[in-house]
Amino acid sequence: MRSGVLDLGQVRLAWTSEGRGDPIVFVHGSWDDHRSWDRVATPIAEHSTVIRYDRRGHTASTAPRGQGSILEDVSDLLAVVDSVAGGRAHLVGHSYGSSIVLLATAKRPEAVRSVLVHEPPLFAALSIKDPLADELRLAAAQRMREAAELLGFGDVEAGTRTFVEHVGFGEGSWLGLFTAEQRATMMANAETWLDQYRDPDRLAVDASALAGLGVPVTVTTGGDTLPIYRAVVRAITEQLPEARVHVIPGAGHAPQLSHPTAFVEAVRSVL
Repeated sequence: MRSGVLDLGQVRLAWTSEGRGDPIVFVHGSWDDHRSWDRVATPIAEHSTVIRYDRRGHTASTAPRGQGSILEDVSDLLAVVDSVAGGRAHLVGHSYGSSIVLLATAKRPEAVRSVLVHEPPLFAALSIKDPLADELRLAAAQRMREAAELLGFGDVEAGTRTFVEHVGFGEGSWLGLFTAEQRATMMANAETWLDQYRDPDRLAVDASALAGLGVPVTVTTGGDTLPIYRAVVRAITEQLPEARVHVIPGAGHAPQLSHPTAFVEAVRSVL
């Protein structure tokens, strides 16, 4: 395995690379870091070059002061593709990392071989004309406000757990899905999530911008995922009818943790 730090001036991104073959850049979601891919990286690296990095403000990567933007994350990802992956790569994203992948692909499709995204939180895509979807969107927004308020009051564990159990992964997931080390990582990165939460552009990603670009898009979703992610996947297929949907039976919002073998098979089926 190789590792290094990509110096972009205002930020320094820690990255790792293992395996050989076509490069795949993995983009983690909110709160965590490149280690969230640990259970899937090695088997995928048997036939591909697996590149992982900590997004700005997460664990080993730095971030400047001031309000951040998802567009900065997009620029970071494309810099990793250019400097570490050789200028063109497959992109795999989880949750908020999926939103970054979609935006990066729309911005520079020539740098992307294919896309696999797991349940991007495109809550803004949920139509107010669908009462159930709108109810789910409003409930998620309320829970995110609660998490942000708890973090603002300095109760990091309660704020993090509120998001994890009521927005991201479901009841019982704080202790049932994540290890003590993973919980500590999420709490250590809570300030970056709070900054992300304050970005007005964070959820407004238009999947239809990928239509006609010639980049194959696969959307994975868990067979037992939360209702709001089912609604989001439906919205994505309406915006981007050419996208392929791959259901991972029994999984939820984090198949790379709960169902790594099935997630590896999903990635391999695309590549």
